[in-house]
Amino acid sequence: MNRSSSGILFLLSVSVGVAMIGLGIIWPLIPVYAVELGAGGFLVGLIIASFNVSRVLFSPFMGRLSDRWGRKKFIVAGLFVYAAISIFYVIPDTAEMLIIIRFFHGLASVLVVPIAMALAADIAPKQKLGLYMGTLNMAVMIGLGIGPALGGTIRDHFGMDATFYTMGALAFFTCILVMVFIPPDAQRHGANGNKSRFSIKKMFTHRVVLGIFIMRFFAASGQGAVYTFLPILALQLKLTSSQVGIILTANIFLIAFLQRSCGRLADRVNPKYLVIIGTFASGMTVFGMPFVDGFMMILLLNIFMGMANGISLPGGLVITGLLGRTMGMASLMSITDAAWSLGMIVSPILSGIILDVFGLSYIFIIGSLLILTGGIAVTFFLWNYKPDQVF
Repeated sequence: MNRSSSGILFLLSVSVGVAMIGLGIIWPLIPVYAVELGAGGFLVGLIIASFNVSRVLFSPFMGRLSDRWGRKKFIVAGLFVYAAISIFYVIPDTAEMLIIIRFFHGLASVLVVPIAMALAADIAPKQKLGLYMGTLNMAVMIGLGIGPALGGTIRDHFGMDATFYTMGALAFFTCILVMVFIPPDAQRHGANGNKSRFSIKKMFTHRVVLGIFIMRFFAASGQGAVYTFLPILALQLKLTSSQVGIILTANIFLIAFLQRSCGRLADRVNPKYLVIIGTFASGMTVFGMPFVDGFMMILLLNIFMGMANGISLPGGLVITGLLGRTMGMASLMSITDAAWSLGMIVSPILSGIILDVFGLSYIFIIGSLLILTGGIAVTFFLWNYKPDQVF
């Protein structure tokens, strides 16, 4: 079982990682593309938000269907739509069309990462859930970290359309990889075939699920502000574009490279401690950003933020995976994923209001308070949580 499971995990990690490189390639270029098509600020916001609106609407239901009908077919379908939708990105001659395209792109995304996470949790040996979840999440973060730099290079040398075609080609390649090498659900060794035993409503009444959901929503609301407005803060500090790139890359890659080691740790200790410590550390780090000056200090705070998030993420995934074995794995993974997407919808809207009313520094101060609110909530709801509890 271990050999078969580890082989599936490796193939799944490669597939999802490559697909995320494709997604990351276009991620920072969408606002630029929208402006080139004539979009104003409000329309750019709608285009960006439509991706996460789709994720919030469809995540819980797609996860529930995956618990009933299996994992592989959903992942393959999502990757195929990723590939197909790359063609639609080059067609529109108006920015408004991008709202629809991004909406369906968001729908495709809920078929890939949350379902792949559920599959990794399905096949994980009993004492290696954190290692398996951390490994797959590491692939996701590495892919998202590589993508923006690669996308910028492709656009500079070959044009905007080439970035979309590259995303499509990578998605199509991984679609074939999953189709050929990931065994069907009925034949997969180690698959527990769990069904959705809890309704979505019942999941939300569960104390631990509610704590994770609230924490992820507030964390996304606060951290999204950092990733969106850090370049503007850097401009005020007279940092160069390359320095901003180094700062963000250090943040994301530290999260990625801590996933396996912290996943192992989450298998050995109560994972709630990783979630609580990491969330509070992230919030306190963000609070300090508007009060420092110079490249090295901003870089140092982003290194600390990356480490904090690298600690908290595996803990949350392990708790979700353990509960999912009873409640319905993909259903629960998708609900927590929807919480993050909901926070990413709120973040740019709230941050824009804060910027207009109070100024740039308060985006980071209030973002920090939002993350810390998530830390307080998860501490309260998970205070008595033990990994061996049966629900």
